[in-house]
Amino acid sequence: MRILDRISQTRLQASRTYTGLEPGDRYALTGLAVFFGLLFVVLGIWQPAVDYAARAEVSRNSQRGLIDWMNSTVIQARATAGNQITGHRSGQSLLTSVSRTAQAFNIKPNKLQPEGNDEVSVWFEAVAFNMLVSWLEELQMKQGILVKQISVDKDEEPGTVNARIVLKS
Repeated sequence: MRILDRISQTRLQASRTYTGLEPGDRYALTGLAVFFGLLFVVLGIWQPAVDYAARAEVSRNSQRGLIDWMNSTVIQARATAGNQITGHRSGQSLLTSVSRTAQAFNIKPNKLQPEGNDEVSVWFEAVAFNMLVSWLEELQMKQGILVKQISVDKDEEPGTVNARIVLKS
């Protein structure tokens, strides 16, 4: 027997059973079918769609907040980049710039070693951490010299560190 014949037979049998019921039972069965149909629509279609829309709105607001933050950061970065002065590129050698700015900050490198044309390795022992950070900021902001690599270890004396820094023009 084919599947379509079985479906047709089952439908015919269900129709006979339904028409054979008392009128009150038919109303109750029809009401129950409508109830389950509405329950399926609400719980199976409507509620998942509403939940999805709520999650999408929360995600959109989060992404919008991130975009706003990024836009404000871009404005700050452009303002900072506009204030930078690249004194190093005005003819001074990298080694000279590093040495002079270190003297200006009253920190003395234990060793300065050129690493090719555009890099310098600098070693410090027992240097004040705050002065070292201020010096590095000065190098970056005013001289255009960037930190390529840095290794910092604490020293025995509080507030001082030992450092090895590779600077790049």
